[in-house]
Amino acid sequence: MRSKNKKTLLLHSVEAHVALGEYCLIAAPVVDLPNGQSCVPQHFYGYSHSLEGVEYILSQISFSKNYPIFCDEDDQGLFIQVGIIGRENYQRNNSKRSKKIVYGRKWRVEPNLPTSEVIQTVFLALKKAREHEIRELFTLKSQDTGKISTPFNSHHDLPLMAQFRSLFKSHQLTTQSLTLESMQALLTLVLFDQTKIQCLDLIQRGNNQVLVDVIFHVGNKEQDLSIEFAELHGIECTLLLQKPTASELLYSLMDTLIQLSDRYVETHFLFNGFARFSREQNLQAIGEFSINTRSINEDKIDAKGKSLITEHNCSIDESRAPNIKLDQQKRRLAASFKNIETLEGFLPKGLE
Repeated sequence: MRSKNKKTLLLHSVEAHVALGEYCLIAAPVVDLPNGQSCVPQHFYGYSHSLEGVEYILSQISFSKNYPIFCDEDDQGLFIQVGIIGRENYQRNNSKRSKKIVYGRKWRVEPNLPTSEVIQTVFLALKKAREHEIRELFTLKSQDTGKISTPFNSHHDLPLMAQFRSLFKSHQLTTQSLTLESMQALLTLVLFDQTKIQCLDLIQRGNNQVLVDVIFHVGNKEQDLSIEFAELHGIECTLLLQKPTASELLYSLMDTLIQLSDRYVETHFLFNGFARFSREQNLQAIGEFSINTRSINEDKIDAKGKSLITEHNCSIDESRAPNIKLDQQKRRLAASFKNIETLEGFLPKGLE
C-alpha cells in the first residue's frame, strides 16, 4: 500500500509538468535511486513541447550574458537560436568600436524531443556559436602581400573552391618542415584574438609525430578592450602534430582553441544550477545512474506496459523518418538501401 501511494504521489507531480510539454506514459514504472528517492525516467515520458515549454527549459539554463539564448517558432516549427554579443570581428584594429549582436543558425526542436535533448541542443548550439567566432579570430598574415586573412573562417565560397581545387594543392605552408626556428617564424604571422601565440618547445618523436608546447599570450591593456575570448588567453598547452609541417601546426592550433572553448562551455553550462557536462562530475556515478534508470526489474512493468511503451517509441521513430519527394533524391539514396534483405527501423517515406 505504501509503494502504491508513493507512485500515486509521483505521478501527480509528473502531471504538473504537462503544461510544459511533458507527460508520463501509461504503465510507466517508478524507479528507486540509491539516495532513497524515486522517479519516472525520461524514456517513460511523452513530450509535446510548445513555445512556452521550451522557454521554461531555457529559463533554467545559464551560461554567459554574452550568449543570450532565444526560442521562437515559424511555419516549420519551434527553434532555438544563440545570439552573440561582441565587437565586429573584422574591425579588430578599432578598440573603441561599439558592440553588436549577431545570431547563429536556427536549431530545430521537434515537439516530441525529450527535454534532456532540448537542453543538449542548446549546449551544442553554444559550442558551435563560439567555434564560429573563434575561426574568425584566427588571423594569418600573407608572406607575399602582408595582408591579413582568416583561413579558418566559415564563410569561404566552398563551391568555388571545389571548382578550382588545384589552387590549394601545393603551397609553402603545407610542405615546409618544422624546426623550432621555422615554427617561431611562422607564428610571427599568426594572431588569435589580436594576441600572439608563442612556441616554447618542440620534440620530434620517432614515429614522425611532433610534440609542441605553445602559449596563447595575454594582450596588452589596449588589446584587452577588444578581446572577446579572455578565458582562452594565457593558456599554455601541448599540441600533437601528426606530421612535421607548418600546415599541420596551424590546423592543430585551431583544433586546440576549439577544444579549449568546448571545455569552457562544458564547465560553465548549467541547467538548474547543475554542471551536467563538467568533467568534474563522477563518470562512474553517471554510469550507475544510467543502470538504475534503464535496467528495469520485471516486477516494475508488466508485458502489457512494455507493449504500450514500445508502441509509443515506435510511433516516435516513425515520425522522424524523412519523406522523399524528389526523384533525383531517390536515385541518389538508392545505393544505401540496395541489396539489404532485412533492415530494422522505418524506411524513408517514398523510397519504394
